[in-house]
Amino acid sequence: MKAELAKMFKKDQELQDWDVKRLSDNKYIDSMETEMSRVVRANCETIKKYYKECGYPGLKENGRDACVRFWLVVQHSDHDVVFQEKMLKALKRQLKKGNALVRNYAYLYDRVMKNKGKKQIYGTQLGRRTGEEKMHPFPELKFPDKVDELRKEMGLGGLKEYVDSFEN
Repeated sequence: MKAELAKMFKKDQELQDWDVKRLSDNKYIDSMETEMSRVVRANCETIKKYYKECGYPGLKENGRDACVRFWLVVQHSDHDVVFQEKMLKALKRQLKKGNALVRNYAYLYDRVMKNKGKKQIYGTQLGRRTGEEKMHPFPELKFPDKVDELRKEMGLGGLKEYVDSFEN
Protein backbone atom coordinates (compact mmCIF):
# COMPACT_ATOMS: atom_id res chain seq x y z
CA MET A 1 0.00 0.00 0.00
CA LYS A 2 2.75 2.48 0.92
CA ALA A 3 4.54 2.06 -2.40
CA GLU A 4 1.30 2.50 -4.34
CA LEU A 5 0.41 5.59 -2.29
CA ALA A 6 3.82 7.05 -3.10
CA LYS A 7 3.19 6.56 -6.84
CA MET A 8 -0.30 8.04 -6.65
CA PHE A 9 0.98 11.03 -4.67
CA LYS A 10 3.80 11.69 -7.14
CA LYS A 11 1.49 11.58 -10.15
CA ASP A 12 -1.09 13.77 -8.43
CA GLN A 13 1.52 16.39 -7.61
CA GLU A 14 2.97 16.33 -11.12
CA LEU A 15 -0.49 17.09 -12.50
CA GLN A 16 -0.86 20.06 -10.13
CA ASP A 17 2.11 21.77 -11.78
CA TRP A 18 0.64 23.34 -14.91
CA ASP A 19 2.72 25.20 -17.47
CA VAL A 20 1.66 28.81 -16.82
CA LYS A 21 2.81 29.82 -20.31
CA ARG A 22 0.11 27.56 -21.80
CA LEU A 23 -2.87 28.67 -19.71
CA SER A 24 -4.40 30.49 -22.67
CA ASP A 25 -4.33 27.27 -24.73
CA ASN A 26 -7.74 25.62 -24.35
CA LYS A 27 -6.48 22.30 -25.75
CA TYR A 28 -3.74 22.21 -23.11
CA ILE A 29 -6.20 23.07 -20.35
CA ASP A 30 -8.68 20.43 -21.54
CA SER A 31 -5.99 17.75 -21.75
CA MET A 32 -4.67 18.59 -18.28
CA GLU A 33 -8.17 18.57 -16.76
CA THR A 34 -9.00 15.28 -18.48
CA GLU A 35 -5.80 13.63 -17.26
CA MET A 36 -6.23 15.01 -13.74
CA SER A 37 -9.79 13.72 -13.59
CA ARG A 38 -8.69 10.29 -14.81
CA VAL A 39 -5.87 10.06 -12.26
CA VAL A 40 -7.95 11.38 -9.34
CA ARG A 41 -10.76 8.92 -10.05
CA ALA A 42 -8.37 5.97 -10.37
CA ASN A 43 -6.55 6.96 -7.19
CA CYS A 44 -9.85 7.28 -5.34
CA GLU A 45 -10.95 3.80 -6.36
CA THR A 46 -7.62 2.38 -5.19
CA ILE A 47 -7.78 3.98 -1.74
CA LYS A 48 -11.40 2.90 -1.33
CA LYS A 49 -10.10 -0.65 -1.56
CA TYR A 50 -7.32 0.11 0.93
CA TYR A 51 -9.81 1.65 3.33
CA LYS A 52 -12.17 -1.31 3.03
CA GLU A 53 -9.32 -3.75 3.74
CA CYS A 54 -7.30 -1.81 6.34
CA GLY A 55 -9.28 1.21 7.57
CA TYR A 56 -7.97 4.75 7.67
CA PRO A 57 -4.16 4.70 7.95
CA GLY A 58 -2.97 5.99 11.30
CA LEU A 59 0.38 7.68 11.93
CA LYS A 60 1.60 5.08 14.44
CA GLU A 61 1.01 2.10 12.17
CA ASN A 62 1.82 3.62 8.79
CA GLY A 63 4.04 6.67 9.30
CA ARG A 64 3.59 10.29 8.30
CA ASP A 65 4.24 9.86 4.56
CA ALA A 66 1.58 7.19 4.04
CA CYS A 67 -0.95 9.15 6.08
CA VAL A 68 -0.35 12.38 4.16
CA ARG A 69 -0.48 10.60 0.81
CA PHE A 70 -3.72 8.81 1.65
CA TRP A 71 -5.24 12.08 2.89
CA LEU A 72 -4.18 13.94 -0.28
CA VAL A 73 -5.95 11.43 -2.51
CA VAL A 74 -9.10 11.87 -0.42
CA GLN A 75 -8.66 15.66 -0.47
CA HIS A 76 -8.56 15.71 -4.26
CA SER A 77 -11.49 13.29 -4.72
CA ASP A 78 -14.02 16.08 -5.15
CA HIS A 79 -16.05 13.94 -7.55
CA ASP A 80 -17.04 11.73 -4.58
CA VAL A 81 -18.08 13.98 -1.70
CA VAL A 82 -19.84 11.09 0.04
CA PHE A 83 -16.51 9.26 0.22
CA GLN A 84 -14.70 12.43 1.36
CA GLU A 85 -17.23 12.84 4.16
CA LYS A 86 -16.85 9.20 5.19
CA MET A 87 -13.07 9.67 5.30
CA LEU A 88 -13.47 12.89 7.32
CA LYS A 89 -15.29 10.88 9.99
CA ALA A 90 -12.62 8.16 9.89
CA LEU A 91 -9.89 10.79 10.12
CA LYS A 92 -11.63 12.35 13.13
CA ARG A 93 -11.63 8.96 14.89
CA GLN A 94 -7.87 8.68 14.28
CA LEU A 95 -7.42 12.26 15.48
CA LYS A 96 -9.17 11.47 18.77
CA LYS A 97 -6.59 8.68 19.29
CA GLY A 98 -3.72 11.09 18.56
CA ASN A 99 -3.06 9.05 15.44
CA ALA A 100 -3.52 11.68 12.69
CA LEU A 101 -2.39 15.15 11.70
CA VAL A 102 -4.76 17.88 12.85
CA ARG A 103 -3.93 20.08 9.86
CA ASN A 104 -5.12 17.32 7.50
CA TYR A 105 -8.42 17.26 9.35
CA ALA A 106 -8.77 21.04 8.96
CA TYR A 107 -8.15 20.91 5.22
CA LEU A 108 -10.48 17.98 4.62
CA TYR A 109 -13.20 19.47 6.80
CA ASP A 110 -13.15 22.70 4.79
CA ARG A 111 -13.00 20.78 1.52
CA VAL A 112 -16.09 18.76 2.41
CA MET A 113 -17.92 21.90 3.48
CA LYS A 114 -16.96 23.60 0.21
CA ASN A 115 -18.14 20.61 -1.82
CA LYS A 116 -21.45 20.61 0.08
CA GLY A 117 -21.94 24.36 -0.46
CA LYS A 118 -21.50 25.16 3.24
CA LYS A 119 -19.28 27.65 5.04
CA GLN A 120 -15.80 26.57 6.03
CA ILE A 121 -14.18 26.99 9.44
CA TYR A 122 -10.43 27.14 8.85
CA GLY A 123 -10.20 29.07 5.59
CA THR A 124 -8.10 26.44 3.83
CA GLN A 125 -10.05 26.49 0.57
CA LEU A 126 -9.41 29.58 -1.51
CA GLY A 127 -10.89 31.04 -4.66
CA ARG A 128 -11.50 34.28 -6.49
CA ARG A 129 -14.75 36.16 -6.84
CA THR A 130 -15.72 37.00 -10.40
CA GLY A 131 -13.75 40.02 -11.53
CA GLU A 132 -11.35 39.95 -8.58
CA GLU A 133 -7.70 38.97 -8.65
CA LYS A 134 -7.18 38.52 -4.91
CA MET A 135 -7.70 35.10 -3.39
CA HIS A 136 -9.99 34.69 -0.38
CA PRO A 137 -11.60 31.82 1.54
CA PHE A 138 -14.27 30.31 -0.69
CA PRO A 139 -16.91 29.59 0.36
CA GLU A 140 -17.01 32.16 3.13
CA LEU A 141 -16.04 31.50 6.71
CA LYS A 142 -18.49 30.38 9.35
CA PHE A 143 -16.60 32.22 12.11
CA PRO A 144 -14.55 34.99 10.43
CA ASP A 145 -13.71 36.72 13.73
CA LYS A 146 -12.24 33.52 15.18
CA VAL A 147 -10.53 32.06 12.10
CA ASP A 148 -6.94 32.69 13.19
CA GLU A 149 -7.63 31.19 16.61
CA LEU A 150 -9.25 28.15 15.02
CA ARG A 151 -6.39 27.79 12.51
CA LYS A 152 -3.84 27.93 15.33
CA GLU A 153 -5.63 25.07 17.12
CA MET A 154 -5.12 23.00 13.96
CA GLY A 155 -1.43 23.81 13.58
CA LEU A 156 -2.03 26.31 10.79
CA GLY A 157 -0.59 29.80 10.45
CA GLY A 158 -2.64 32.97 10.18
CA LEU A 159 -5.17 33.34 7.38
CA LYS A 160 -3.64 36.50 5.91
CA GLU A 161 -0.23 34.84 5.53
CA TYR A 162 -1.86 31.78 4.00
CA VAL A 163 -3.83 33.81 1.46
CA ASP A 164 -0.78 35.95 0.66
CA SER A 165 1.27 32.83 -0.05
CA PHE A 166 -0.94 32.17 -3.10
CA GLU A 167 -0.38 35.62 -4.54
CA ASN A 168 3.32 35.11 -5.30
